[in-house]
Amino acid sequence: MPEYTGDQADAVHSLQGEWAQRAFVELNESPEVAVEALHELKLRIADDLDLHACTDDAFLLRFLRARKFNTTKAFALIQRYYQMKLECPDLFRTPRPSEKTHVLEMQAQCVLDDRDHNGSRVYIFRVEKCDTSRITVEDVFSTNVLALEHVVREPETQVAGITVIVDMTGFGLQQHAKFLSPYYARRTVDVIQETFPLRFKGFHVINQPFYFDAVFAVLKPFLKEKIRQRIYLHGKDLNSLHSYVDANILPAEYGGLQGELDNTRWRQQLLVLEEEFMEMETYGYKGQSEQPAKQTEEIDLL
Repeated sequence: MPEYTGDQADAVHSLQGEWAQRAFVELNESPEVAVEALHELKLRIADDLDLHACTDDAFLLRFLRARKFNTTKAFALIQRYYQMKLECPDLFRTPRPSEKTHVLEMQAQCVLDDRDHNGSRVYIFRVEKCDTSRITVEDVFSTNVLALEHVVREPETQVAGITVIVDMTGFGLQQHAKFLSPYYARRTVDVIQETFPLRFKGFHVINQPFYFDAVFAVLKPFLKEKIRQRIYLHGKDLNSLHSYVDANILPAEYGGLQGELDNTRWRQQLLVLEEEFMEMETYGYKGQSEQPAKQTEEIDLL
């Protein structure tokens, strides 16, 4: 397979070498396919007169890679992405990092510096660090979306996806039940399966309480079988976690070699990108009454 050169390299944002080969094998991506798909996707966007979407190549490639360069599915994903921002702005609109400092400083969320053995980004969420007396469900949801918006900027992550570790230490039904109400459970599944242009490669739950099966039952009705198969329950068995995410990249709390978890560096990266995040929120559907055309698609989550 030829590597990207010249204008084509700009169009696909310089995926080279092994990353270009992987995109070719896993996503059907080639220089010719990328250029043609970008052109077709822009035409589809132009035909949706109610939608003011970002049409930068770097942005559109997120959706094309998430749907393996099927432009029909990629366009449906773009519509869904902007529609959810319209319908549920408290959850789906990207917040200003500076306005969520009180949430981020709780150290409940962090993207690790290193990728896992599959090249995926690793995102850790720690329930124990969420002080529900100071933050809302919307705070947590929107900062999780912020984390996803941050990592999806990387072409390599668009190819390799993201692995999520959920540490349920400290989970209590009284404090955290609202996080798993049917409404928020459904919205969480929306992000994973239908709304966000990212490949979710695995969800690893650790330190879950004995009654977690009952809690998980809230989510199960909404999950496609492919996603169910990517949910792993490790309990307190860190060796089990390490069989999927190498200890070399994990913080000490999870039997890793990287010292204690500290999201300070990641928070600083978010703050640097604040204007970029805010610019992205200038796009979207033009009014509260507009609805994009409904399209039925079989979501490809590989």
